[in-house]
Amino acid sequence: MIDASHATGLMFAAFALTAWSSLSFFIRAAMKDAPLLQTTATTTTCNALLMIPVAWFFLSTPAFRPPRPGTYLLLALIAFFMIALSRLTYYFAIRRIGPSRSIPVAANTPVVTALLAALFLGEPLSPRIFLGLALFVAGVATVVRAGPARGAGGAATRRDVILGYLAAGATTFIWSSTGVMMKAAGKDMPPLAVAAMAIWLGAPMAWAIAWRFEPGLSPGRIPAGNWRWVLCAALCQTVAIPSYSLAMNHTLAVNVSSITSLQPLLVILLARFFLRDAENVNWRLTLGAGMTVAGTLTVVL
Repeated sequence: MIDASHATGLMFAAFALTAWSSLSFFIRAAMKDAPLLQTTATTTTCNALLMIPVAWFFLSTPAFRPPRPGTYLLLALIAFFMIALSRLTYYFAIRRIGPSRSIPVAANTPVVTALLAALFLGEPLSPRIFLGLALFVAGVATVVRAGPARGAGGAATRRDVILGYLAAGATTFIWSSTGVMMKAAGKDMPPLAVAAMAIWLGAPMAWAIAWRFEPGLSPGRIPAGNWRWVLCAALCQTVAIPSYSLAMNHTLAVNVSSITSLQPLLVILLARFFLRDAENVNWRLTLGAGMTVAGTLTVVL
């Protein structure tokens, strides 16, 4: 008979998987005819506001007081890279090449994280990590050969598509790097507290980037019909983070990683049913996504 705590952990992992997969489609709709940087900052701000009741319910005040002052600097770095910068590169990739091509590249971070953890945290390398990396690289190459999405935010030129894949790759590296930072910060604070503070610090940073590179900020620049998708995207982000943390508390990390690593296949399945023509879902895309997932599972299992 399955353990109740284990079952609860799997359930929360499934919530996180669903929320992160849905996010890519909601943010795609939110960015239609809207400025990228302002939409990113607005969504992050809504996410930050929604995280306030979540933090109040799950955490106590001492959880936000790390014993070492250096942790605050680490939180600021996580906020800038994981929240302000990586969401920008991730959303740019989604706009250029669509969710079903961005996710297989961007979402499979355990392989790169394992390599970075070995370099900077002294964690052991193993043949499985190199095998996982080989599968991941082969999967990405197959996804690229699947051809572009037909409705990926107006990606009309080869240059736009290349920039989209480069942005997705940059997202992978940023998420992997900050994942190592979050692991270090998690030694002083609960993971959910680290995530909440990173989001709260990252929101004004996202606005600073938007203010610097997108003059003329105004709520009217985001079409009225897009605001529901902005809120849906922010809600998905807010659901995913505590769900992931709770899953980690109830079952083994390998179980959680195995479930959330299925995101590329779930995204392609959703695209197949709801955006088949726009996303141009074909056998190469599905095979490539499957290979990236296999690479991740090779590392985490």
